[in-house]
Amino acid sequence: MNLTDLLDEFNVVIDTSKGLTELRSLILGLAVRGKLVPQDPNDEPASELLKKIEAEKERLYEEGEIRKPKNLPTVKDDEFYFDAPSNWKWTRLGEIGDWGAGATPTRSNSEYYGGDIPWLKTGELNDSYIKEAEEFITEKGFDNSSVRLCKPGDVLIAMYGATIGKLGILEFEATTNQACCACTTFEGFYNIYLYYYLLSMRENFRNQGAGGAQPNISKTKIENTVLPLPPLAEQNRIVQKIDSLFAEVDELEEKLNRQTKLDEKLQLAVNAEVQKAPDAEASKSAWNFITSNFNTLYNTPEAIDNLKKNILNEAVRGRLVPQNPNDEPATELLKKIEAEKERLYEEGEIRKPKKLPPVKEDDIPFEIPESWEWCRLGDCSFNLDAKRVPLSRADRENKQGEYPYYGASGIIDHIDDYIFEDDLLLIGEDGANLINRSTPIAFIATGKYWVNNHAHVLDAIDFKLLKWLEAYVNSINLEPYVTGTAQPKLNQTRLNKILVALPPLEEQHRIVRRIEELFAICDRFKAQLEQRRNVNERLVKGLVGEVLEGS
Repeated sequence: MNLTDLLDEFNVVIDTSKGLTELRSLILGLAVRGKLVPQDPNDEPASELLKKIEAEKERLYEEGEIRKPKNLPTVKDDEFYFDAPSNWKWTRLGEIGDWGAGATPTRSNSEYYGGDIPWLKTGELNDSYIKEAEEFITEKGFDNSSVRLCKPGDVLIAMYGATIGKLGILEFEATTNQACCACTTFEGFYNIYLYYYLLSMRENFRNQGAGGAQPNISKTKIENTVLPLPPLAEQNRIVQKIDSLFAEVDELEEKLNRQTKLDEKLQLAVNAEVQKAPDAEASKSAWNFITSNFNTLYNTPEAIDNLKKNILNEAVRGRLVPQNPNDEPATELLKKIEAEKERLYEEGEIRKPKKLPPVKEDDIPFEIPESWEWCRLGDCSFNLDAKRVPLSRADRENKQGEYPYYGASGIIDHIDDYIFEDDLLLIGEDGANLINRSTPIAFIATGKYWVNNHAHVLDAIDFKLLKWLEAYVNSINLEPYVTGTAQPKLNQTRLNKILVALPPLEEQHRIVRRIEELFAICDRFKAQLEQRRNVNERLVKGLVGEVLEGS
């Protein structure tokens, strides 16, 4: 298989940006190995090109244009990444250009900033041509610091932090900060070819920079990086070919993005129809349409996760299943809960319940069916937080066993003892998950288990109610009840005040059952989608390997 055939195949198998990244990497990998364009025996070999570069370096040094060139070590055979074409030559990046890092004029001196000299930071490197700068320094700032004046055409590479390996090609004279290294290529080395070579080496640079508190590479590491140098004429042909192929990949990406946007619009339109449904019967019809056309409507994991949120949103508003006039209304359920709380308190099972503020009309966030009732979480549940016992890591290491040990987001260990053996609702008490919701906040614990002090423990008059509260808490925004930003916390007082839309008990059961049915459909399609993506990724890697082997 050749690269043209591969591009045709990619039209079929690529459905993610990851696949496009693989394709771009393949093109660069073939380019820097001399496999992208044919060699021309009439090209002046790279060995002669290096002699001319050496002569130019000497001239520039004598004229005071550059500092004295470093004597870099000769490239040894064991440093070769691959067998380069016979008219190429292994050298080092420091041999083919003048490299220099920038600097930051003292920030405390206001006279150094706000001038006319562009000053770039690594965040402005965009893997493309740099056309403007965000900040400027003055002549005084330039003269009183070690900033380097870079020329149009210079290739810039980021050396520190998360941006290591990011690139840019200057279109104007500019200076940079110390986290940025710039190269003015010598005559005979094409700056765009350098840009593409550095792009192909990005992971190499990032790996070199890993491991420290502040990941970084140095100018010395860059200069010592080995380079398979093609003849100048071939450098130009390679760049033209990369540009051409990248343009084709960009078209694939645009096609993918257009399809993604169309899919998102369709999903939003369908979701809006569901939300506009006047009653549960109309909502059921909309959900039947969704489940019948799932493959067409939802083809990314993110879209399916959003659909799950929509399901919960409809559920807590009473639009997921129809109401039954024969159900005992929620007002009667609240009376039974109140009586059960009094009994549990008198028997010493729970602490004396605190009086919670009544739900006012201004507190109500949305309309609910007539048979439902607004209350607070503390009104419809029994809090068992007093029974929790935290164990240190050292204690748990001495108590390893079969019983789950729960924290704010689920099981974090297993120990040899348990506190609870009933099916109970756990709700995370602290941590970033209260805000970012990367995992469910509320979850049911079953069997025998232990709970630490990072998860609230709730019981209820009926397991149906616990399941309803699990779904409800996972559907709403908890930020109004959470304190702290650096370490978010949902304390017991605020937990008890959470507003709850409470349906009749039998309707709770019907709603939860419908949620589970719809979630099962979502999970099934999500698993199929992930399986298809895994197959596609393996196919992409296989196609890439086939091209590399055939080259």
